[in-house]
Order: sequence, then C-alpha cells, then structure tokens
Amino acid sequence: MAGLGLKWTVQPLALSPALLGRVQAQAVTMAAPPSGALPREPMREAVYQSLCQALAPQLGCAPEQLAVQRRAGQAPQLLRNGQVLPGWQLSISYADAMAVWACTPHGAVGIDVQGAPGDAQTDIDAAGWPAVAALYLEPEAAAALAGLQGLAWQHGFAQQWARLEAQLKCAGLALTEVDVRPRGWKNGMVLNDLQSGAGALALAWRASA
Repeated sequence: MAGLGLKWTVQPLALSPALLGRVQAQAVTMAAPPSGALPREPMREAVYQSLCQALAPQLGCAPEQLAVQRRAGQAPQLLRNGQVLPGWQLSISYADAMAVWACTPHGAVGIDVQGAPGDAQTDIDAAGWPAVAALYLEPEAAAALAGLQGLAWQHGFAQQWARLEAQLKCAGLALTEVDVRPRGWKNGMVLNDLQSGAGALALAWRASA
C-alpha cells in the first residue's frame, strides 16, 4: 500500500480467545522514506486508511464512506458518511515506524505500543525511570519490575507502561498518578499482551455495562 509518499504493510494482531469476535486489531508498519523521517500526519492517514479498509466489509459500505475523526484529548471516532457511528470504540497508538489500532462495537477498547525508554548505555536511575514507575504504575505492575536491571528493567517497564496506557484508554481516563485513580477502575477488563516488532504491545477490552 502507498499514499502521501509513504509505503506501509498491514498485519492483523493475534488476539486471545476471549477477544475473538469482539475486537479487531491491526499493526501498520511504515517503510521509512529516503530521508529517514516519518512524518506523523501521513502516518495517521495510513492508519486511518487501513482501518477503514478493514472495517468496510463488516459495515457493508465502501472504505471511502468511512473516516476517522480525531480530537485532542479524546478517543478517535469512526464516521460513516460524515456521521459518528454510535457504539463503535476506537483506539490508536504509535511507536517509531509502527502504529497499531483496535476497534470494537462490543464495549470499550484501548491499545498501546511502547518502545524501551533507553538503550544498553542508559542509566535508568539517573534518568529517573524508577521514580516514574513508582508514581504511575499500579502496585502489582511496579512489583513486577523488582530485581530487574538494565535492559531487562527497560523492557519490563515498557510492557507495564503499555498495559497501563491500554487500560486507561479502555476506561476513558487520562494518565494520572496511581494514588488518584478511581477505585475499581480496571474492573471487568480483559488484558491481552501482543507480539510486536516495535516494542511492548498491550490491548485492553471491557464489555458494555
């Protein structure tokens, strides 16, 4: 596929049995242009095109009838012929040359992909990452990092952060420190770790009340 000067490939994400038939999700991998730069707006358009092409058969319409509406601070919305499709929830995330999206008409969904916060030379303590983990991760997620060092800690942090962001998106919550989140905010969520060449990848889904 190509558009706006970018070429990309699309791959469905392998979901757990609990999510099959409830959620659709894809990874969109961009081929870097000769400059090596990947402008975000063309990346967004590539993701929106892949999403519309994937959903059109299910919705019984042409891909051109579908669009994605993006508003700052809000989850993206799926449009058909310029009108919001009620009941459909979308989530999109970017990391380097990869983007991922997930959608569902059966509740709420959140997806997130995260690269490691440094490399083999990064001093995670000097960079302040353990302090960030203590402030924002849930206690069980922070505990999973105990005893890890160097790159192992970074990869573990990326996985826990992807899980947190996916769950927050599913709940419709902004990122806040752990102590101020509502009690029971994750209740009823199905959390799925996924395979990704761009880093840690997680998807969270919750059925409609």
